Amino acid sequence: MRIDRWGWILVCAFLVLACVTRFCRLDWSFSEDGDEIATFAEARSLTDKPFFVSDLKPYDRLPRAHPVAYGLQLLTYRVFGQGEFGARVGVATAGALSIALIFLLTHLLFGRLSAIFVGILLVLWPWHVLYSQSNRMYIYAFLFGSTALLSGALAWQRNSFAWASLSGIAAALAISSHNLAAIIPASFGIYAVVDHLTTREPAPRRAIAGYVLVGGPLIGLSTVLAVLAMRGWAGEVGSGYSITHTLMGVAYNMTYSVALLALVGWFGAWRSDSRPFRMIAVTATVAAITCVLLPAFVSFRHDYVFASSIAFVLLASQTLAEAFRALREHSRFLAWGMAAAFLLLPLPSFASYYQDGDRQDYRAAAEYIKAHWREGDMVAADSPGLLGHYLSRTVTPAHRPSTEPKEWVKPLEKLAATGKRVWYVCRYAREEPPQWADQWLWQHGVRMLRIKKPRFDYHENITDVYLLQSEPDRKCGDAHQEVDPLGEAIGGGRQTEMAEQVPPGRTQRHDRLKRG
Repeated sequence: MRIDRWGWILVCAFLVLACVTRFCRLDWSFSEDGDEIATFAEARSLTDKPFFVSDLKPYDRLPRAHPVAYGLQLLTYRVFGQGEFGARVGVATAGALSIALIFLLTHLLFGRLSAIFVGILLVLWPWHVLYSQSNRMYIYAFLFGSTALLSGALAWQRNSFAWASLSGIAAALAISSHNLAAIIPASFGIYAVVDHLTTREPAPRRAIAGYVLVGGPLIGLSTVLAVLAMRGWAGEVGSGYSITHTLMGVAYNMTYSVALLALVGWFGAWRSDSRPFRMIAVTATVAAITCVLLPAFVSFRHDYVFASSIAFVLLASQTLAEAFRALREHSRFLAWGMAAAFLLLPLPSFASYYQDGDRQDYRAAAEYIKAHWREGDMVAADSPGLLGHYLSRTVTPAHRPSTEPKEWVKPLEKLAATGKRVWYVCRYAREEPPQWADQWLWQHGVRMLRIKKPRFDYHENITDVYLLQSEPDRKCGDAHQEVDPLGEAIGGGRQTEMAEQVPPGRTQRHDRLKRG
């Protein structure tokens, strides 16, 4: 299929729409899991140490296994700086380009209707927005992995040496951005065998030659670098997600509408005479099997298959396009209604993302602590690296009450025993502390600030700031003298306009009585 003038207009339109949505509110607080902050140290490892070092620390391994992604991030830092906005310019650009490029290649492969549907799904996809605004490597792997999959499907369809060469190069770049992008070339090999056994059509020899001769050496090199860098990684980082957790995470992050459509599309692919459609189905199968097998052997998270997740979106868009064409013969209204229902189903989560960035706001918590800091104060947090980054102070690690109830209180008791004021910052997602933890916090301090933005879906991202004091200080009410008036905005008005503050004399217990 060729792209006419309207096709190019749509490519430009999706590129503009992708840029607007990916650059909108790009200066969120760095995420609470600490990965975004860790990326700075990991990237510095590439410049501060030789590439090949014998004694690899955990933060040395990732940049050497993924030199392309970290190299692009280093370039971003040097041009735009390491602030929240500047550090994410590269990933936002990669996210916007990926949508336009996927639209273009899908148009060539399956036609305009499928391309429009896949473009809309990607623009409204919360998982894609998140990694287009995160200081990590995932969106680069997605950009190159999507290019590798779609150009490989085009090469097989057209028996093209050029398209196959592009696919091989993109696959190598994807693997050097995230190791598990290797799912894509592995899927191509499996598909070649399946196609040979199940069809009588001749194999596209020029496409195979282009992939093997041009892409093969590069894929081999990127794979060897990844293996050398990541040896021993699983033992250093500990356990990851379970199989059930991983599969549920993939389904949730894809959105359930895409997951359902992709499942239907997977069954339809084997009844289709479209070889590219079957190739995409094989890629989705290998990605799903990876989520089942790898958690049993290595530390694994559902985000690791993000680089190949475009296979699920393509299955979903192709299924939706086929259903739309079938319904349109009977009723255009019914066809558009069905399409809109599936396309707009992620809209609440998409809109919610722009409320809080799908993260807790430790930057606002740090700004509040700075505004009320006294000489001698101490700080503890469940994300000490992130809070320390914003405070420029040492922060004592202290677990969340909801995740480590027995270990949580030990570091806080040690700090409280010093007789100094102790700030404690922790996060929640639709849960309150266990009763005994809540009682301990009430007995030893006051919740000074709750940062929570309203969302349109089920989830909540809550950040609490507590002030723990010795008993004499609490009787004097020193903490209450420090509290701002109710309703004052915290954090420069960026993400905490709805922050809940505790007025003088009010405690968590009073909060519960009022709610009751």
